[in-house]
Amino acid sequence: MFKTMILSHSAFKPVLAILGLLALSACGSDMRTMNDSHMQTLAYYFAEHEPGEPLPRGWRRLDGAEINYRFANETYAVYSIDEDEQLLVMHLYDNGTGRLEADDDRERCEWNSMVDQLTIECDETDMEWHIFTNGPDLIALDLDEDEYAILRKRPGR
Repeated sequence: MFKTMILSHSAFKPVLAILGLLALSACGSDMRTMNDSHMQTLAYYFAEHEPGEPLPRGWRRLDGAEINYRFANETYAVYSIDEDEQLLVMHLYDNGTGRLEADDDRERCEWNSMVDQLTIECDETDMEWHIFTNGPDLIALDLDEDEYAILRKRPGR
């Protein structure tokens, strides 16, 4: 009945491999976010790291221009180092405004980056942070509390 093959066996395997790779890339997680085991590794290290001690190899503090570049028009979730929970979500816009969301509370804010710190001023909350990176990961040091937090980029707004 059907004597001609549309694809030979030798051509079928590469096509199947390509389709498999396309399916994996379509279903993969957003590469801008960290997976949970990676976050736990960061949390463990920075829970043991005292503010003021030298940073691990490959880590550095961002300057104001880099903070502006990374944070303007972005949304980040802020996670506690000590507890496995999200503290808040911050949406920062390139016009120096933004908003913080924590539990059911939302606050309008103004933010800026001076020299080497991120400053966020809201109605009821003020924060000053140094931001550290090793490239893809961001850690914030709260200058008032001397505590670290993990910053995880969230897709969309």
